[in-house]
Amino acid sequence: MKPAPFKLEQWFARYEFAVRLNMAASCAPATTVAEILALGGPGAREEYLRLNLDYIPSTGSERLREAVAGWYRRIGAGGVQVTTGASEAIFILMNVLLEPGDIIVVEDPVYQSLYAVAESIGVRVKKWPLRPENRFRPDVDELERLLGPGVRAVVVNHPHNPTGAMLSTEDQRRLVELADRFGFWLVSDEVYRGTVYDERDVLPPAADFGGRAVSIGDMTKPFGLGGLRIGWIASGDAGLLRRVRDFRDYTTMCSNAAGEFLAAIVLEHRDKVLESKTALARANLRMLSKFIAEHDGVLSWVPPAAGFTAFPRLYLNVDVESFSAGLAREESVLILPGTVFGVPDRFRLGFGMAERRFSDGLDALRRHLARVSP
Repeated sequence: MKPAPFKLEQWFARYEFAVRLNMAASCAPATTVAEILALGGPGAREEYLRLNLDYIPSTGSERLREAVAGWYRRIGAGGVQVTTGASEAIFILMNVLLEPGDIIVVEDPVYQSLYAVAESIGVRVKKWPLRPENRFRPDVDELERLLGPGVRAVVVNHPHNPTGAMLSTEDQRRLVELADRFGFWLVSDEVYRGTVYDERDVLPPAADFGGRAVSIGDMTKPFGLGGLRIGWIASGDAGLLRRVRDFRDYTTMCSNAAGEFLAAIVLEHRDKVLESKTALARANLRMLSKFIAEHDGVLSWVPPAAGFTAFPRLYLNVDVESFSAGLAREESVLILPGTVFGVPDRFRLGFGMAERRFSDGLDALRRHLARVSP
């Protein structure tokens, strides 16, 4: 395998720890260990301190798998394989499901590893465009025209990164039916699950539809727990999960005991945690909406339905990478240029942070827009 350079991660490596304010991040505000142990109630702190930091089961602890399964209707603990973040889940699935010469269909734009890992093992990638005129929602009729011999998997990501678009439940059902009819795997990256702003947009996890649908989950985005490095694969296909487990013997073997313990507590109290995270994001979205209206003619957007990122379009005679680098240099504020997603006229703006910090970031962006505007 020789994967292409990861453009998004390289941009973060260059700037993330050198700026005062990261407005490129795609996750909720960080959650502390103290907050989690308080959720766990009496005895959680002592239990945490007594943890044995030896190896743990490759599939994940029973408590964590039960907590994950509680977020699904038709998947029990036996249908959950814990991974070291969603990144490992993607890596393993691409290697287990695909062979050189296969074809996959992937939404575009999308997080790079959802297609680059497949490309690196000799898989042909067909892009399924998400169009702003359709509010970045996928057109399943267009997908049907992309299907044909050799298509082994269709990869979707909803809530979507970077646009915040949602797939409808009806279209989700159509995708599962197409997977069964054409014999491909539906790989659904659901790492932003739980961050929807209108109850009418809530989407059941793909794995709950059964068949050839596989869900990827993670503690990073909705809960602000990237440092735990806990993700998972959920599927009703026992054979697939066995192959995933066998492949994991060659990657991380198992996760960390402390991370699994803390993740289980958060998932057992997920509604309370998600309510606080999304309430903060809603307030920031209101600020962002006013900001973009204030810059009509310079910025436009499709308001996100979910997640913690927006993907505004920039209408200036400056390339978006130079614009983003200038903001980091002049204001010490980080945004993510759309070029890392193959989109040259947009940038990703994260709004999952404290309101005061977000307001401060918008003020810096306002100054920078005035600086570079004609």
